[in-house]
Amino acid sequence: YTQSDVLRDTLAECGVNGKIPRPFFMVNFVRAVNQAKGETKQNTAETENSLRGMRFLCAEDNALNAEILEAIMDMQGASCVVYPNGAELVKAFADVKPDEFDAILMDVQMPVMNGLEATAAIRKLDSETAKHIPIIALTANAYHEDIQKCLAAGMNAHLSKPINIDRAVRTIIECARTAKENG
Repeated sequence: YTQSDVLRDTLAECGVNGKIPRPFFMVNFVRAVNQAKGETKQNTAETENSLRGMRFLCAEDNALNAEILEAIMDMQGASCVVYPNGAELVKAFADVKPDEFDAILMDVQMPVMNGLEATAAIRKLDSETAKHIPIIALTANAYHEDIQKCLAAGMNAHLSKPINIDRAVRTIIECARTAKENG
């Protein structure tokens, strides 16, 4: 009997039909409402487009954004290891084993080493993993020239902030599939 079970039982005794984790995301609200209505069956498309079990390396210098990113990954059944700048992520990546992580989620504007520099440094490393791991930009820079800079640095895709969860999941899955097919 876990702490979560005690909380669920206590809430049920009080007439509460569900709970929504913080930080608040609309997807969690919809899921909680559907569960309260008894609609717990997931459709096939949602199951197929899941990040469940995936692991990510992430570079994000803003603590709140890092927390939100971790929460998004958690609610998708994935996990991530967050580094506060590109230099620390590059250093950690040097010790990564093949297939240990499915992708890198990279902020672009960071201190010490920005995401463009970090991506270029990773792509120059002497390992197959460095050459093929998907690197996806997560940035507020959403102009065409910003996207082109990300791709030119060696990133596979670009996602603008604030993150659209459905688009992020589709992009990550597509990049991971392509990397496995080509790697």
